[in-house]
Amino acid sequence: MKAKFSLTDQKAEIEASQKEVSDFFKGIIPNFVREAGGILSDTVRFWRWKNQVNIIKKVKEKIEKSGLKKHQVPLKTLLPILENGSLEEDTVLQEKWANMLANAVTMRSEVKPNYAEILKDLSPLEVAILDKLYEESNKEPDYQKRKSLQFSKQKIMEVFHLSDEKADLIIENLYRLNLCQPPASHGGVAIGNYPIMLRTNDFFEFTTFGYFFVKSCRWEGVKS
Repeated sequence: MKAKFSLTDQKAEIEASQKEVSDFFKGIIPNFVREAGGILSDTVRFWRWKNQVNIIKKVKEKIEKSGLKKHQVPLKTLLPILENGSLEEDTVLQEKWANMLANAVTMRSEVKPNYAEILKDLSPLEVAILDKLYEESNKEPDYQKRKSLQFSKQKIMEVFHLSDEKADLIIENLYRLNLCQPPASHGGVAIGNYPIMLRTNDFFEFTTFGYFFVKSCRWEGVKS
């Protein structure tokens, strides 16, 4: 015959489980996130709402200073920006979310629906590196020459004080997101008219997609 648990036993088990979960999260997430054994609290929702408000205030200020007209933004573009931006704690990245939303609202720079998912996957360091690639690329006005520019991992390591392993990790993430790509074998091995991509991180290229993604995260003419 199976023993039956009383309501008191069940309550005690629940409380013990909640304490175990709560103890696990100590030091991992802020105290205001933990409630009832690690369930997200109303404070978190308020925190996210405050982040959204801060981003919208930044956007409003940018647009008012620019004098540009506001346009309707498709929900599949607008909602991911607001949702993902509300989770951002880093002030530099919050500025990038604000720039992206300002560009979408004013149509100053094209913002594709998948840009929000890409920005969500980038660290502040990766964003800083991408800004550097963008600024260097803009020194070349000719598109055909610009898209063939190659960047050195060694130079990135020197400028951003990175180890070889850390630089590889960042470059491979940028490859994964199609923001950068391995260099093509210009004037070297080719199949027909198509140069073969070299499997290396030592040198890499900024994709056209990457260039325009970074542009959408900047408020041109204003410090981004």
